[in-house]
This record gives sequence, structure tokens and C-alpha cells, in this order.
Amino acid sequence: MKPYRRKFALIAERPDVTLRVITPTRWYESFQDIVFEPESDTPCEEFPCPIRFSGYGSRFYYRRGVRPHFRDFQPDIIHLEEEAWSLNALQTVRLKRKYCPDSRFIFRTSLSIPTKQRFGVLPVWIERSVFRETDMAFPLSANAGKILTERGYTGNLTPFPNGVDMRHFYNMDVSELRDSLGLNDCFVVGYVGRLLQMKGIDTLLEAVAHLASRDTTRTYKLLIVGQGEDKPDFQRSAETLGIPEHIVWIDAVPPEEVAAYINCMDTLVLPSLTTAGWVEFFGRVLIEGMACEVPVIGSDSGEIPHVINDAGLVFPEADSEALTERIHQIAHDAHLRNDLVARGLERIKNFTWETIAERTYQVYQELLGEDL
Repeated sequence: MKPYRRKFALIAERPDVTLRVITPTRWYESFQDIVFEPESDTPCEEFPCPIRFSGYGSRFYYRRGVRPHFRDFQPDIIHLEEEAWSLNALQTVRLKRKYCPDSRFIFRTSLSIPTKQRFGVLPVWIERSVFRETDMAFPLSANAGKILTERGYTGNLTPFPNGVDMRHFYNMDVSELRDSLGLNDCFVVGYVGRLLQMKGIDTLLEAVAHLASRDTTRTYKLLIVGQGEDKPDFQRSAETLGIPEHIVWIDAVPPEEVAAYINCMDTLVLPSLTTAGWVEFFGRVLIEGMACEVPVIGSDSGEIPHVINDAGLVFPEADSEALTERIHQIAHDAHLRNDLVARGLERIKNFTWETIAERTYQVYQELLGEDL
């Protein structure tokens, strides 16, 4: 997707860098078929290649087209934005060994829980092979780095969070969209993401039901943007709670349209739940909300409190009463709203692609032991 290529475009703007981006021609994610679209003004050399198993991050690999980039280009650094146990990681290290064994190698990980992979011993073997080739790992967070070392990685690592593209996520006038959605003259609570039980949507529905019945000084609406297999269950829950007229459901929208819907919200909530096999490993929508100057609220699942820091409100996961209180605070306290917006804008400086690109470039320099 274009937002994730922004980091490499910024690095490639440097006169001492020649950078190639190898990417799938198409990818299926969040119930959308995302087709590669070139950017005419990018300083990167972009090469879309066909893959097998689109949508499966650990299983996909390139069917053709990648070999020349190892054999002929001879990169100084190979930067893989995939997990160490993935088939794509195995494909990458094999091509590296054959064609450019002296290249430095980086992989990125989003590990969130110390769990064994459920598909057998193959990923463990792949992971160990990749570890042996690695010069630097980029875990998504300090906790991901800790889990990585517990899995046997002993090399260098530098935590790198997800980023936000400030060219697309900013405070904008969406009065026409808000009007078309019937969101005028009300306080809009928002959610953006997959509609799955582990995302805590039931907690959010209960909180909105509490607000609708207890706070007669405000009209509350819930704007839900996303798709997922549990959507029918959530719609039935809304009926049971008596709040279907308080909810606007929007199917997943293209990445470039997400910011407009976030700007329709008066607060954005990420109410994730920790399960036996999953925990919120970042919560990118939180930094997108901050960039749009929307106060954010998150549960205490996984990395959410660390991402929010002091730039939003946190509540105990699954505690709908606590979430109700947090939303009520923001709805009724203009000073708090303004303070959270200001803190969010300050916090977001750590997550801009510009900041992350600069840090990534510095690591490249360190790996090569000289100026690029």
C-alpha cells in the first residue's frame, strides 16, 4: 500500500541512496483486494511482482521477477518487511546466500505474544535460518523485541513503530460527509478496523448504550468503519441493546479515504481484547486519529497504552462502564478535549514517516560502517 512505501520514498530522496522496492502486484487485506499503483514522482525504483497466497503474511512468496534484484542489483542492504518465519523470508535469505552473500540483512517483526506458531515445525526452522543471516531486526515495539530474544534471536535489534503519513492524515473539513452520514448535532464515537470479537466491539456497543440511556444532554452516534466475519453478531447485539438507530455502519473503505471518516469522529476508540492467541500489537488507527486531531481512547490490551502514552485515555479492557466514563469525559470537558488534541499532535512526531525514515537511514549507515 502507498502509505507503507512512504518511508522508503523518503530514504530514497537522499542523493547517496539508490533504493529498490519489491512489492506484490496485488494483496488481499481487510476484505479488500489492493492492487499496486505506481507513484510517478517517487525517487524509489518500484517493482511489483506476482505472488502466491495473497493475504497470508507468513505463507506468501514471489512467483517470479525477484531473482534479478539480487543477482544484478547487488544491494548493500536487504531490508525485508516480513516476519522471520515467513516463506518470503526463506525465499529472501536463499537468494541472498546465492547471489549477494555480503549484503547486510534486516527483517521486521510484529510479534505480540510469546507463542508457538500453530502450523508446525517449518516456521521454526525458517526462523532459525533467517536469524543466522540477520544483521539487524526491527521489532515493532520494545515488547516485540523482548519476545524475539525469547525465541532465540541474539543479534542486534532496534524497535521501530508503525508510521503515519501526515500528507493524508490531518484535520480537514468533512462537513458534507458528516451531513451525508446523518452525524450533525450529535457527539460521534468512532471505530475503524476489523469487525472481530477480539477487537472488543461489544464493549463499545455497551458503552454507547449506557451513554444513550443515561446522558440526556447529548445525542450519541457510533460510526463504525470496517468489515469482518462477526459483524452480524455485533448488529444483533446493537438490536438487543436498543441502539441500532445510534449506529452508522460503513464497510471497509480504501486507505486514502480513512482519514475523512476519522475526521467525522469526536473521539476514536480502540477497545481491543486480549485472547489466548492474540493481543493488540500496535493499534495504528490511534496515531492516525491523533494526526487528525481526534481525541483517542484505548483499552489496556497489548501495546495500546504505550502507543497512547499521555496523549489519550486508557480503560481496562472489557470494562464497558470505564469506557462509558472516558467517553463522557471527552464529550463534556472541552479543556480535556483540547489538551488531548495538543498532546496527540506532539506525540505523533514520534510516528511520522519522516521521523522513521531518518532513523532507518541512520541504522543503514551504522550497518555499513560508513556514510552511505
